[in-house]
Amino acid sequence: MRKATRYHSDRFRLNNQLMWAILLVLFLSPFAFGSTKPSLWLLWSLLISLCGAVLFGRMALSNARFRIAPRNLPVLFCLFVLLGAFMLFQALPLGVSSAAASIADLGVLITLDTISLTPHDTILALVRWATYGLLFFLVLQITSNPQRARAFINLLYWAIVVHAVVGLLFLLQFGDTILGIPKWKYFGSALGGFINRNSFATFLSFGSVLGVNLMIERMTERLSGKGDTSILGIYLGKGGLVVIGLGWLILVITLIATNSRMGLFAGCCGMIASVVLALAKKSANTNRTGIWLFLLVIPVFVGLGMLGYGTLFLERLGRVGDASDVRMQLYQQVLQMIEARPLLGFGGDSFEYAYPLFHQAPVSVDLVWDKAHSTYLSLWAEYGLFFGSLPMLIVAIIVLQLGAAYVKAPGQDMLIRSGLCVILVGALHSLVDFSLEIEAVTFAFVAIVATAWARQFELRNAGTREGS
Repeated sequence: MRKATRYHSDRFRLNNQLMWAILLVLFLSPFAFGSTKPSLWLLWSLLISLCGAVLFGRMALSNARFRIAPRNLPVLFCLFVLLGAFMLFQALPLGVSSAAASIADLGVLITLDTISLTPHDTILALVRWATYGLLFFLVLQITSNPQRARAFINLLYWAIVVHAVVGLLFLLQFGDTILGIPKWKYFGSALGGFINRNSFATFLSFGSVLGVNLMIERMTERLSGKGDTSILGIYLGKGGLVVIGLGWLILVITLIATNSRMGLFAGCCGMIASVVLALAKKSANTNRTGIWLFLLVIPVFVGLGMLGYGTLFLERLGRVGDASDVRMQLYQQVLQMIEARPLLGFGGDSFEYAYPLFHQAPVSVDLVWDKAHSTYLSLWAEYGLFFGSLPMLIVAIIVLQLGAAYVKAPGQDMLIRSGLCVILVGALHSLVDFSLEIEAVTFAFVAIVATAWARQFELRNAGTREGS
C-alpha cells in the first residue's frame, strides 16, 4: 500500500511540475507572431517532446501508471495515428510518378515521385500534428485531477487576458504596432503578438468563453456551499465575479478591436451557448436567475464595446457582401483542387504551392493566397476527402462524448461546458478562415478540449479510480 501511495505521490508532483511547463508554452507561443514559422514549430515541438520524455521517463522509474492512457481512448488514438501515417505516406518517395496539372495552362505538368507536391512541408505538418497529439496527452495527465484542472483553466484564462491587455496597449498606446514592430497590414486592428486579426480574435474568443463559464461556476458555488460563500467573497474575493468579469470585459473589448467579423460572431455564439447549456442543465444548485442575466449582459457589453472601439468593425461589416463574393470565388477554385485529387490530396501544408496551379480570374492576382480561408476545404485539398475528414471526425467524437458526459454529470460542470463551447467557436470560425491552422491558437484549443475530455473520463469512471 505504501508503494502505491509513493507512486501516486510521485505522479502528483510530476503533474504539478508539468502544468507550469505546458502553461509557459501556451503563454509564450502567441507572442511569436502566433508561431507561424517552421523554426517555432520545431522549437515548441522540442519543448513539448522534452516534457513528454520527462513524463514517460519518471513514470517508468516510479513504475507508476498513467491516469489516462492511450488505451483509454482507442478510437481517437487510432484515428489520430491513421492521419499521421497518411502524412508520412504522402511524403515518401514511393517511386510512383504523380503529376499535377494547372487549369490555367493545361500544358503545365509537375511530375513528382511523392504524393505530396511539397514533401518537406508535409513532414513539418506531421511534426505539428504529432505535437498536438502529445500536448493533448500531456494535458490529460495534468487535468485528470479536478482541482488541478480548474487551476489550469484559471491560469490559461488569465494568460489570454494578459494577451488581450497587450493587444490593446500596442494598438492604443504604442503606435498601433505588433509588440513594437511596425505593421504592414491590419492597421487600426488589435493583433497582440499575432500577425492576423482573425487568429487573434479566435484566441480571444476562447478566453471569453472561459470567462463566462468561470463566472457561471462562481455564482453556482454559493448555492453549493463550495469555497468562500459570503457575498463579499463571491463578488470581490480572490477569483470573485467582479475580478473574473473585469478580465472578461477586457477580452470582449479587445475582441471587438480586432475588427474580425466572424471572430466576434463565433465568440458571441460560444458565450451564448455556454449560458444556454448552463440553463439547460437541471440542478438544484444552479443560480438560474443569475445565469439568465448573462443573456442580457453579453449583448449589452458587446454593444457598449462597439460604441467605443467598433468604428472600423462597423465599416468592415458594411463590406461583408463584397468579401463574401471574393471568398465564394476562391472556394470554387479550391473545390476544383479537391476534384482533381479527391482521394490523395496535394500533401500536408501544400496549399500555398498547389493553389497557384488553379488560381485564375476572377480571384485577385494582386494577393498571395497561401490559405484556403476555410480549414475544412484546406484539409480536403491537402489530404483528400477521406483522410482530410479525420480531424473533423475526431472532434465530432469528442463533442458526442462531452455532450453525453455533461448530461450525466450530477450538476453544472464548467470544464465540460467550456470544452463544448470552445469547439463551437473553432468550428464556426473554421468555416471561413484558418485560425486553427495557426499553431498558437491550436495549442489553446487542444489544451481546453483535453481538459474537458479528462473531466468526462473522470465522471465516466467515478467510483473506480483513486485520486491523485
